[in-house]
Amino acid sequence: MPAPTQPATLASGIRIDPASGPVLVAHLGGPKTGSSAIQAFCDHNRTPLFRKHGILYPTLNPDRLPDDDRPAIPGDPNFELPHHGAVIMGMEPDAQDDYLARAVATCRAANTPILLLSLEAPSLPGYADMVRRNATRLNLRAVAVCYVRRQDTWMEDAWKQWGLKYDQYPTPDDFARALMGRELDDVFFRAAVSVLEHAWLDTVWGFMNPGDVVVRPYERSALQCGDVVADLLGLLGVGSIAHLPSPPATNFNTNHGFTPEAIRLLRMVRPMFDGVFDNGPYEMLYDALPRAAAAPFGHVGLLSPGMRGRVLDHYAPCNQRLARRVPGHEDGVLFRETPDPHAPWWPDRELTTQEVTTMLMQCIQRQHVRLGELQGRIERLERLERMARRRLAALDGGLDAPE
Repeated sequence: MPAPTQPATLASGIRIDPASGPVLVAHLGGPKTGSSAIQAFCDHNRTPLFRKHGILYPTLNPDRLPDDDRPAIPGDPNFELPHHGAVIMGMEPDAQDDYLARAVATCRAANTPILLLSLEAPSLPGYADMVRRNATRLNLRAVAVCYVRRQDTWMEDAWKQWGLKYDQYPTPDDFARALMGRELDDVFFRAAVSVLEHAWLDTVWGFMNPGDVVVRPYERSALQCGDVVADLLGLLGVGSIAHLPSPPATNFNTNHGFTPEAIRLLRMVRPMFDGVFDNGPYEMLYDALPRAAAAPFGHVGLLSPGMRGRVLDHYAPCNQRLARRVPGHEDGVLFRETPDPHAPWWPDRELTTQEVTTMLMQCIQRQHVRLGELQGRIERLERLERMARRRLAALDGGLDAPE
């Protein structure tokens, strides 16, 4: 019986040879690893990345470029979203091919060595198919970059954004048990299982040359400058991002998070969500609550200490298999940072009436203040309008202007 073959070693970085033409770099995410921050930063700095660093981060709306002297970057001005990955995946294959063909033509015309795409979906077959198809037909080398996160912290953040929207998972522990047991066969759970078990590497992206796949642990000690944006751009040859301005922080691109009490309030109003991917109630609550209640709480654990240990034991074999393929992790240790046994934990509990009432009154009070400010602005504008009408009437020889 032949001995099993050892999986090929992955890449430790990205090799760029400008003389060989542009390289298609597909950032795969994964989820909850700073993908929105990467996309927002690249969108905000599209022009300097293109002109000074040889990176084309194409846009679906060329008017989003931050200056008027724009290079001929392909795009559709009818699209307003900066995060092109999700929009591209909504296109028909012919439209995807046309979009990428124009982007590659721009790279070749400007001798730009890197075409960067970003999508938070390592387990999405459609993304892999698009990259494979276009790498072949456009004669491109394709490189994939994925950030992987320790499963216990991933589950906590995933429950805050997705898991609490399921009626049957009122607590993070319930959510963790369901993921480890593959309890549901829906789109979210299939993708989550693929991410947590690192199955995407071979089942979805197995067509890639392993030397063109870069896997990075998502932990501060492993990232350049402790920052995922600096880390990815550093892999692409950007020595520092200190000279590039950060985009304005929004709940969309920074995942500000909420206090545990606010998360619990969202869990109580689960019927407000229109499916697991609807984040509208988060945006509403973030906009309405005082910032003190919409602050991150990463220092507070959501999984119970016992469940955290079960999760880490459950996925240890998956992490060891991947680690042995990642340069620098041949010892089988993928994640160097370990849980703090003394870190505070937020035990699941019901909110008190006083807590719920206080948060709701905070929302009302904040909206009351904002409405008052808007009303004052409207009144000032109305006064200016009346003054302008009177002046126009006087210029026309009339005595009064209509109100």
